[in-house]
Amino acid sequence: MQEEIKLRIGNLAKAVLVTGQAYQDPKDALNEFVSNAADAYLAADRRGGRITVVLRRQGRHPLIAVDDSGPGMDVDQLRRVARSLFESQKEGDPRTLGEKAIGLLAFQQLGGRCDVVTRPEAGDQTHCLHLDRGSTTAKLELTERRRARVAPGTTVYLGDLDPDAVRGITLRKLVDYLQRRRGAAMERGDYSIEVVQGTQSEVVTPFPPDGVRLPIPPRSTLLGRVEFSLQVAPSPDHHRRVAVVGRAGTTIIDDISDLDDFHGPPWNSDQVAGRITFERLLQTAGRRGILLDREVYPVFRSAVREVEPMVAATLSRLAEETDRDLSDRVSEAVRRIFSRVLRELSDLENPMRSWMGSDEGAGAELQLAADEEGEDPDTGEERWPGSEERPISLQPLTRPNHPPEPPGFPNSGSSAERQRSRHLPTVIPDPAPGANRSRFDPAGGTVLYNQSHPDFLMVRGDETALLDYLSTLVAKEYVLYNHPRAAPEELAEELVRMLVRVRRHLLRSGAVGRRRGTGTGRHRDQGERFRAAEP
Repeated sequence: MQEEIKLRIGNLAKAVLVTGQAYQDPKDALNEFVSNAADAYLAADRRGGRITVVLRRQGRHPLIAVDDSGPGMDVDQLRRVARSLFESQKEGDPRTLGEKAIGLLAFQQLGGRCDVVTRPEAGDQTHCLHLDRGSTTAKLELTERRRARVAPGTTVYLGDLDPDAVRGITLRKLVDYLQRRRGAAMERGDYSIEVVQGTQSEVVTPFPPDGVRLPIPPRSTLLGRVEFSLQVAPSPDHHRRVAVVGRAGTTIIDDISDLDDFHGPPWNSDQVAGRITFERLLQTAGRRGILLDREVYPVFRSAVREVEPMVAATLSRLAEETDRDLSDRVSEAVRRIFSRVLRELSDLENPMRSWMGSDEGAGAELQLAADEEGEDPDTGEERWPGSEERPISLQPLTRPNHPPEPPGFPNSGSSAERQRSRHLPTVIPDPAPGANRSRFDPAGGTVLYNQSHPDFLMVRGDETALLDYLSTLVAKEYVLYNHPRAAPEELAEELVRMLVRVRRHLLRSGAVGRRRGTGTGRHRDQGERFRAAEP
């Protein structure tokens, strides 16, 4: 046996209060009144109207006002607004957002009272609808004289503001919030928004494109079009988000990666920005979440999944281009730094003589005469390196299967000074990396660095640290190549001697301390990133 029970609201005052406070952020509640002003323009087919938000945060009676120059409302319309909670007359209108008819109650998240002051185009009288927090009744003033409007339109005054709400809504915070939440509509030219606080005012503008625009055509579905306005950037130098936009050009969520279905690459890479628009998406009551229903949301999810491979492929291509460009610029910077370092070292005493040669920094081995192998031609006795009596000849440092004059690392002596410009090291990624951080290819005159090494991955996002790291690798390879038979302590001393000078030239050039991705996040002039490379 079944019994059918009709649902009803047991405590209407509590329902009115709780419904009006279903917002995560006070700015979300204020956004409801901006939505109502935007809907007024769209319903009247007036594009480009101005919405003004006035913040009076100081004084004994803080106040927030939202003003528009739309068609206004007459007395009958005001009565319907008060009597049609949860039964919006705008439901089903794709141009507007007010499908739930609870936006008017949002004032309770901000303060204790709300006055809707409006003048219809068809009349010369100003009317006022007054609401109090938690009250089940509203007061309608047929003739409002104290705040009479001189032109048609509507102004909503929010008073008795809560201190927490006043602290959380400032001009700067509200402008940033409205840029994210209403950027799509403003970009289309539906309306404009100005925020005023005291003597300051700022017109809210959409965020400019942040990266390379992806030419993704809209996806047609049985429920309408899913539109993509996406840009990809070559590096994650600041936080980028892809917003999801619903009806009336209003952002539902700021970051698509907040959804479990898209909490992964490429959406959380900080390299994709823009918005995805699907007007059939349904919102939760607080306007900050997508309703995961069984009809609309799967269509949206499927359309986004279709474009993921294109976005990921573009990111991979940009990463490769960026790595090549970065490698070229870093290599040039390293070459110029070492031009200074090697010039300086040529004037210093090189204590590492015994096995490398008598000329300072010559990078040569002391070798026996080539006529006999290890024996004196007169006595037949074995000769040892270091013997002052043995005949010796200075030969350029060579390694098996390599040419006698490697094109990469120069000798630091005077003979190498003449050819330094064309014998400076080149730095490129290692096509076949091993376990080491780097290795030297004498045939090509290049230092090959390991892009998969944890140390490289740690510094690759900071160009200053990357330049320092690669300069250290070049110093290491230079010392190892030119001093193959040095004792460990001698090798360490020579490496420190070179690194001290490398660091000093980095500091002198102003390279240390500049990081990629600071400031506004815009791409800097590439020539400025490595001023260390300037001669």
